[in-house]
Order: sequence, then structure tokens, then C-alpha cells
Amino acid sequence: MSESLTLEKALEHRAANDKDAEDFFHRYSNMRKYLSEEYYPWIQARCPYFTDHGENHINSVIQAASMLLADHLKPGDETLSSLDIFLILCGILWHDVGNVLGRTGHAEQVVKISEEVKRLGFPSPDIHRQVVAISKAHAGKSGLDIPKSKDYVTTFIRTYDLRPRALAAIVRFADEISENHTRISKALLEGSEIPIENRIYWEFANCVSASVPQPSRERVILKIEIQDTTATRRFPCADYPDRTDKPEGITVIEYVLCRLEKMNNERAYCAPEFRGYVTIREIEARLTILHGTEPLTDYDDTFVLLGDAGVRKGDESGYPSIPVYEEFFNNHPNWRPDKLEETLSQ
Repeated sequence: MSESLTLEKALEHRAANDKDAEDFFHRYSNMRKYLSEEYYPWIQARCPYFTDHGENHINSVIQAASMLLADHLKPGDETLSSLDIFLILCGILWHDVGNVLGRTGHAEQVVKISEEVKRLGFPSPDIHRQVVAISKAHAGKSGLDIPKSKDYVTTFIRTYDLRPRALAAIVRFADEISENHTRISKALLEGSEIPIENRIYWEFANCVSASVPQPSRERVILKIEIQDTTATRRFPCADYPDRTDKPEGITVIEYVLCRLEKMNNERAYCAPEFRGYVTIREIEARLTILHGTEPLTDYDDTFVLLGDAGVRKGDESGYPSIPVYEEFFNNHPNWRPDKLEETLSQ
């Protein structure tokens, strides 16, 4: 994607001819500078050994959202209004800031923090409320119920017809597909500094070598490379208690499949809401096990296409439950941890 086709650049370009866009871009730039100096550096201090939730992660989510929306960021395309772009960018800026007050309920904390700077960043209380709703929607199985499906916002220049829930779905899905190796330190991962309870999250991020939205193909491409030395190692993980009966925890390969399942369920949850802007029907995952830099025989570029097949409503919230984990191991039995251990021991 061209560098010019980012959400930030699109808003900056519009500022030359659109008074609202000029105001939005000025406020957004000031907000980003403020958060970069006063909050992002301290999230990691508050939540040590989490994967990165600071400025690099923000850049990654902006890039993912920009790639999803690339067709509508070209000059002359009015599918996204200047306010839409501003709200998406602000939702990305704010979605993880609550971590500075602690990980638990961090999506809810954005209300407390954004109160401090709402005069700096938001031209009206109504726009402030929209950003809070979009930011809070990025977590939880009913998070997208928080923003309204449709709403209207009036500035001194015009009245905007908004789809806040669709904008929130874009922010949420862009955040989900931004998990990759850039969120961790390989040097620390190779040492013994990472606490055992955080290790599985670092190992997963390290496995994702690329995550590329391709709206023209209505899919996201994931490239996953797992080192043979870690593929069957077990680490504690409270997220998926039903996926292991071993006291040592879950294997890296099992956790990778759990996260692919989650990502596909997030796609199924968000896609109907943002369909007016972009269609994402599938996640194309390509998995490889490496010995050093060389793929292992029979474990090279295993292709998996994740879509809506087998979709079920998982609970009262309506959050989808699409099976991936068992289906993958049924279709690729040589990837099961016991079989993989047997192969690696030869």
C-alpha cells in the first residue's frame, strides 16, 4: 500500500480544503503527541512484560486499519467522512490507554483518562462520547453493542451521518490482526527474563511473521513460523483451560491454533458491522515449522482457510463460535503435539 494511503495522511490531505478536517487533524495530532509523551511510555511500566501496547503498537493498528480501508482513502472518495477518519484514529489512540491504570477492565478506564484531555482533543462532548464508545468496544464478547448502529453529529460546518458501530468494528479487527513479532523483544525472549506466566503470549507474537489485509481478495493473510525448539514446549495459560489437561500448561502450537480460532471469531463478529466499508470473508493462514531457517519436511507452508463454515452462536451475546482448533488437528494429524514430539525426537 502506498504510504500516502494511510488514515493519518488522508485526514492531513483533506485538511487543505475542509475546515472540519483541518480542525480534526490539528486535534488528533495534539492528542497523539500528548498520549505519546504522557501515557504510552508508562503502560509498559504498569504492565511489565506484556507484549507492546505503546506507540509501535498504535502505528501497527493504524497501518492495519489503513490497509483495510485503502480503497476509501484515495483522493475524491467520500465513503469515509473526515469525521469517520478522525473517530477511527482516535479510537485507535485510546483503545489501550486504560492499561496504564491496570490490565483488568482497561477498556472501561478510557472514560477516566479521556476526561483529562477532552478539551484538547474533542471539538464537542458528542464527539468525545463517540470516541469513548468506540474505544470501549474493542474488548468483550458484547463490546460492539456499546456504540450505536447509527447516529448523527453536528459541527459548525455540517451534520454527519455516522455508523459508530461499524467504525468500532474496524478498530477492533485492526487491533486483532496487529499481533505480530514486532510487539516483543527477541533478545529478551531468547533469555530468561520473561516471567513464565507471560511467556506464551510472547511466543505467539514471535510466531507471526506477517499479517496482511487484502481487501481485494476479501481476506487477511497470516504467515506463521514456529521454531521446532519451541513448538511443543508448554507454558501456563489461563485463557484456554479446556484445551489442555497438562499441569505444565499449553503447547505453543496448541496456543497458536487457539489464537487463530479467536481471530477468525473476531472476523465473524466484526465483519457484518463494517461490511459497508470493507468485506473480509476469510483468514488465510500459512503455518511452517522451522529448524533454524529451514522448514521441516511435511511442516512447510501448511495452508488453512478460515471462514464462516460451522459458525455457531456461542452464548447469549451472539458472539460467534467457529471451530478451528480440533478441525485443524483432525485435518493435519501430524501437527498434533504428541505426533510432532515424536517427529522432532527422530
